[in-house]
Parts: sequence; C-alpha cells; structure tokens
Amino acid sequence: MTSTRSVPRATWAAVLLVLLSGCLPYSCRREESTALMPADSASRQIAFETPADTLRLLWIAGEGMEYPRTVRFSDDSAAFVLYVSDVEREALLTLDARGSIESVIEDVPVPYLAGVRGDTIAAFSPGQPGFHLAVDGRIVRSITVNDPERSREDLVYGAYNGRLYYKRVPRDGAGFIASVGPEGRLQDRRPLDGPQWRRAGLLRPWGDTLVSLSGYRPVIDLIRFDEPGSEVDTLYLLGFDSPMLARSRSFVAGEISEPPLLTTSAAAAGNRLFVINLRAGWLQVDVFGRDGRLQRRLVEPNPAYRRAFLPQDIDARLLPDGSYQLAIVLSDPAPEVRLYEWRPDAPSRRSDRPDPPTPSR
Repeated sequence: MTSTRSVPRATWAAVLLVLLSGCLPYSCRREESTALMPADSASRQIAFETPADTLRLLWIAGEGMEYPRTVRFSDDSAAFVLYVSDVEREALLTLDARGSIESVIEDVPVPYLAGVRGDTIAAFSPGQPGFHLAVDGRIVRSITVNDPERSREDLVYGAYNGRLYYKRVPRDGAGFIASVGPEGRLQDRRPLDGPQWRRAGLLRPWGDTLVSLSGYRPVIDLIRFDEPGSEVDTLYLLGFDSPMLARSRSFVAGEISEPPLLTTSAAAAGNRLFVINLRAGWLQVDVFGRDGRLQRRLVEPNPAYRRAFLPQDIDARLLPDGSYQLAIVLSDPAPEVRLYEWRPDAPSRRSDRPDPPTPSR
C-alpha cells in the first residue's frame, strides 16, 4: 500500500463484498469460463488428494485495536511475544501469551511490520517510504529510503531480518528489490520484470532467502542477497487451489479487466511456508515445502460462509515440540488477532471436497 492514510473500513467492506461475490469492478460477465491453466488444473487435483487438518483456536484478542494490519512473533521460540501493527492507531502493539496488550509504541506513521531480530522490531511506513527501528518500547532510529524516482502509483514494501530490504513495483515498467544501506541508499538491486499485478505482494524472510509474494497468482519469487549477482527465482505453489483460479486464467487471457485476489500474505517457519488461501468466510492456510509442493491444508474449526471476512496477515513459529503456532490478523468481521495451534503429527482427515475436481477444458 502506498497511501499515508489508512483506508476507511467502509471502503474495505465494499471491496470485500465484491471479492467474495466472485466479481471485481468492470470484470463481471453473466457466463464465465471455468477453464484453468494447466498448472492450476494439476494443483486442483493435488489439493483434492491432500489431507486437511483442523486448526485449534487458542484465543482471540481485539481490545484496543482499531485496524490491525500486520503481525510478527518474536524470534525467541522459548518465549511468547507477539507484535501487531495498527495502521488506524499508527501504533505498534506488544501482546502477551494471553493476547493482552503489554505495551504500545505510538506515533509510527501507517506501520507495517517488516520483521523482528533479537530485541529490534522494524516497521515499514510506505508513505514516506521509510523504516522505524524500535528497541525496549521506543523508536531508536528512523531511516528514509532514498528513492526519488518513486511515483504515487507505485507499490512499495519493506522487510527486515537484520538487514533492511525494499521492494518497489511501478505501475508501468520493471520493479526491483534492493537492500537498504545505513543512510537509506538502495544497494544490490535485483530486477522484478513483469506487470504490477504480478509482482504486487509482501516481502517475507525465509532463512537466508527473501520471499516476494504475489497476491494474484499462486507463485513466489525467491532472492538470495547473500549470493551477489544471483537472479530472482520463481517458484509455483503446486497444490494451491482457489475458486478464483478460473477467473485468474480469464484475466491473463485478456477476457476480464481485473485480476482476482487469491492470497493476502504468507509466512515461513522452519522448512514450511504457510500461505493464506482466501475463502468466502472462513480461514484456510495452505502449507508448502521448500520445493513449492502442497503438504497440508489447514482449516479453522466449523468453517462457514460469512459475508465479511478478510484475514490481512499471518505469521508462524515452530515450537521445540514440533508443533506450530499461527497468528492471524483480521480487519473483518472485527479488528482482531487470532492465535491457532497446528500439530503435524495429529491424525488428518481427507479432503473436504465431496467429489473429485472436474478436468479443465
């Protein structure tokens, strides 16, 4: 996002209503193709054959939140600390193991959490654009990104894993990802070719690799900044299935004018990548290995259609006993954070699809 002001909740509700109805502005047709791209057709079959697990809900927290947008765990697996950015309050919140707010850092312009390393929390403000580093409950340094060529239509994102990274996706022309030097200088740029819709998405660290997400196609871009001169590698998420894949193919084929949103965020923990798979009213998280192949589908208890439901961000952490905790930030139906548990060794159930998928044309 590029605006320095948060988006009104009514605007998000209108966008969500259009999304969940399976139609975006200027792209609806009475009869739409159900054909899929070959890779998407294969993914649908893999998803059908992949077991689904039910997530265990530990708690829901929302008191004191106005528009939570991003979430990060502390990188200390032995202690529970959860950080949440609230773009309406322009604040960074610290939550304890019960979901209660322990501390608040105020006056951080439209913050998006970029990452956590040790005692340092990094927030990215896209409107400046710039980074704010916090230690012990206060901002200790702010760094403005030196990018005079950026325009208002460009999308920008930030990440932090001990180093700062900046991604700009212009409306026209090629984008890039670069590391950010101490004075905000952009270094070691890596080009991101292709249209803006293809490259739009958050940045997330995955070990030594930086992951550039795509909200409109089931792919991720992988960048190794520890290998000078290495090229951006694209990985297709094989097994990602969505009711919107046919519409995605229609957009790529030029049959409709707007791409459908498939995912809002993803997070890595250990050798697994947890990807939000947007559904019409319930939470689904798809789990992929480093090879990009689906391993498991995670669904919240008692999934059901809800008119307004939008998970904005996810973070995951691997615990010493082999289980995972997933933190989910939602803006609708209410501003809140949910904490879930997943145990991979628990018995799984088969796909919740009643029938095999119909082969695409």
